[in-house]
Amino acid sequence: MRILMGTKNPGKIEGAKQAFEKYFDKVEIEGIAVESEVSNQPFDEEILKGAKNRVENLKKYAKENNRGTDTIDFYIASEAGITNLLGDWIDFNVAVVEDAKSFQSVGISQGFPVPEKYIEEIKQSELRKSDG
Repeated sequence: MRILMGTKNPGKIEGAKQAFEKYFDKVEIEGIAVESEVSNQPFDEEILKGAKNRVENLKKYAKENNRGTDTIDFYIASEAGITNLLGDWIDFNVAVVEDAKSFQSVGISQGFPVPEKYIEEIKQSELRKSDG
């Protein structure tokens, strides 16, 4: 099982590996830092868009670098961001998994509330730095 994941973050890679090992044997995940093409601190729709863009950029990277796109089983990416679309500011992650046949699945993490008093500061910087 070969997987490309849109991050170099060892914790995220190990988490994905453990999840896939519950269902597949011999899981190999390679982390590649790719761009999300959204703002450093994604808001609202940018969160899903960033994760989907990372998957597309992984596929592009694999093709351009002869990484055996015909042997890649899954592409995985995640994006963290905040939204108030539900009435309160919430920080959460979106994960996109795409298989070799271009079927995508989307998962959303639990959310953590972000007090209103911090929103302007977050908009000026970002909640946390990461490479995917």
